[in-house]
Amino acid sequence: FVMSMYALLRSSEMLPSEEQIEESLAGNLCRCTGYRPIIDAFRVFAKTDNALYANGSSVSNSRDGFVCPSTGKPCSCGAKAVNHNETSSESIACGERYRLVSYSEIDGSSYSEKELIFPPELLLRKIAPLKLSGFGGLKWYRPLRLKHVLDLKSSYPDAKLVVGNTEVGIETRFKNVQYQVQISVTHVPELNTLSVKDDGLEIGAAVRLTELQKFLRKVVAERDAHETSSFKAFLEQLKWFAGKQIKNVASVGGNICTASPISDLNPLWMAAGAKFRIIDCKENIRTTQAENFFIGYRKVDLRSSEILLSVFLPWTKPYEFVKEFKQAHRRDDDIAIVNAGMHVFLEEKGGKWAVSDASVVYGGVAPVSLSASKTECFLIGKSWDKELLQGALVKLREDISLPENVPG
Repeated sequence: FVMSMYALLRSSEMLPSEEQIEESLAGNLCRCTGYRPIIDAFRVFAKTDNALYANGSSVSNSRDGFVCPSTGKPCSCGAKAVNHNETSSESIACGERYRLVSYSEIDGSSYSEKELIFPPELLLRKIAPLKLSGFGGLKWYRPLRLKHVLDLKSSYPDAKLVVGNTEVGIETRFKNVQYQVQISVTHVPELNTLSVKDDGLEIGAAVRLTELQKFLRKVVAERDAHETSSFKAFLEQLKWFAGKQIKNVASVGGNICTASPISDLNPLWMAAGAKFRIIDCKENIRTTQAENFFIGYRKVDLRSSEILLSVFLPWTKPYEFVKEFKQAHRRDDDIAIVNAGMHVFLEEKGGKWAVSDASVVYGGVAPVSLSASKTECFLIGKSWDKELLQGALVKLREDISLPENVPG
């Protein structure tokens, strides 16, 4: 908990919000007590709680805006003095010692008198291709170009692509699965693209989930609200997807290609009408709808000569809505009992709103993420009201048949 909070404070240029504090601590599990006292202790750093730590005394305006990372109390070390000629030695010492450092400061000389959160030499180091060999003929590659990835895949069709090792690590350590050749694609630019297109977003397969979160938040803030309904659903689902430590390394493509039947994101990709771009060793590219990509339990529509290149997520139109759902034993850091992605497009007809298109996809109820096709057909063309929703619930029982002893 302490190191997570330290990382948040030292990597932020502004005081964290309470939401950011809770998010930074979400990846830590505590079995001995509740989380509330821990979160309350760290709230001393939150910008919304400055007044609680002023000991009841009035604090000047120049001090209200900053809480010292060392003491957790308002001070002048982070604020500019109103009169630049009046600067106490105490504030200078405090300011020099505790000024927040951003990850973007990669000039090694600027770290001479600051606590280091990440060695600047590693940030400045030029990335090079790697090839490592291990026991039993194990080979590990780190290519830097897509062409090199495809060449390796051509030479080793059964090679496993790795980004964050969040799934492969579990398979090799606990399930005794062996991958003789592993290819790390973390530094391949073509697989790390995040770009805004005329009709939606293109998301590289190796993009980390944390980076996807940041990008979606930026797009949601900049675009019209009706265009980003699906993006908001992804942001809400990612909030409870996993702890920050996992999201920092786990990738979009890794989660998709694992094809877990309880994946939190795959039902949303399907419901939102996402398209997957796939490239083979000869650089031929094909596109498939997300709903057609998952063909069986942990099986996807990828040949041994192909890899997932990117995901295309379209804008939503006015009166088009996408919503997420997840039910788990606990809110944080837990796999879903059941989850869902839902999409509906409404059009006005004769003074009433009617369903023009609908997608309802559930996870955790079948070997793959399941489209409720009968329910979708039932919804389309009918007026949007409570009676329609009640009828859809009845129809849903025909799409999803669960035994009485099903988990959850």
